[in-house]
Amino acid sequence: MTDQHTKDHLISRLPRLIGSGVDYNDAINVINNMKEVSDWSKGWEETGRQHENRAEIALKSGNVETAGEAYFRAAISFHTGQAGNVENPSEKLRVQTLQREAYLKAMPYLQPPSERISITFEDIEFPGNLRLPLNFNSNPLPCVLLNAGADSTKEEFFTLENEYLRRGLATCAYDGPGQGMTWQQMKLRPDFESPVGAVLDYLETRPELDKNKFGIWGRSMGGYAAPRVAAHDKRIKACIALGGYFDMFTFWDNSSDALLDILEFSFGAKSRSEAREISHDFTLIGSAEKISCPVLVVHSDKDDVCPLSEAERTAATIGESAELIVYKGGNHCCDNMPALVRPMMADWMANKLLN
Repeated sequence: MTDQHTKDHLISRLPRLIGSGVDYNDAINVINNMKEVSDWSKGWEETGRQHENRAEIALKSGNVETAGEAYFRAAISFHTGQAGNVENPSEKLRVQTLQREAYLKAMPYLQPPSERISITFEDIEFPGNLRLPLNFNSNPLPCVLLNAGADSTKEEFFTLENEYLRRGLATCAYDGPGQGMTWQQMKLRPDFESPVGAVLDYLETRPELDKNKFGIWGRSMGGYAAPRVAAHDKRIKACIALGGYFDMFTFWDNSSDALLDILEFSFGAKSRSEAREISHDFTLIGSAEKISCPVLVVHSDKDDVCPLSEAERTAATIGESAELIVYKGGNHCCDNMPALVRPMMADWMANKLLN
């Protein structure tokens, strides 16, 4: 096994992993079998292939529910193995490809099913996952857009999507610039209202959706992107910012090397100093003041990635239309409090879009 410090660090990540659908026993098995750090990705790839094999056996037997669940567990295992790997882009892409293929196989068998969509933006296309509630009829539905963080992907949101779907809301998660495999085509950019505008353009063409009832949710970097989208695109009628920031540069110099490595990679910067300069552009200054829709800002007092002061500044700058909720003892994005935070956010969004 690797040293105790590494083990403790990996165990500290479990709340986020389990919240995204990783099986606790899979995680402990991978951690306990590690002899060096590289065994993390190897262990998750092996776990993913085991779930994939189980899915294929189930599918051949006609057990489609089991197949869908197993393909999803394969996809989230592959995702977990590649997350944080910024040293080897080609290896990251290889495992992300496994993740994509496993999730594509899962999509028709999920409950409710998921549909792969393609968003045209500037000179690229990027993917999204669209899901409709099981009780969908002919009446157009409100839809919640789910915006990932800097080193996350849309497949990480399956369990979160279910919170909104149970409340009668459609969901659309996507990999925008700098996220998932879209990083290969376009790096992370501060004006996320532009690619998300393209997502909204597409969703407006779908007859199943009510184009007057779009909401947006984002975590971490997405917790910055979501309010920025709401500021510049009035098609957004409600916004949730979870664990987000107001101005990246203000806490750049106090951030961990692990976070800065991810941001440098996501930006496509050639050096840490170049990435630091780019961070100046990731700000809500001049944007937050323009938000008119209801905004829920959710944060914790123990967030060691994004300071609480960033959330407080976001809410204060937005003004009367913003509500700030702070959870005591929560970690980054309150991943250690899913039973409290996720239903609260889903209820808030449903109340804004359905009533």
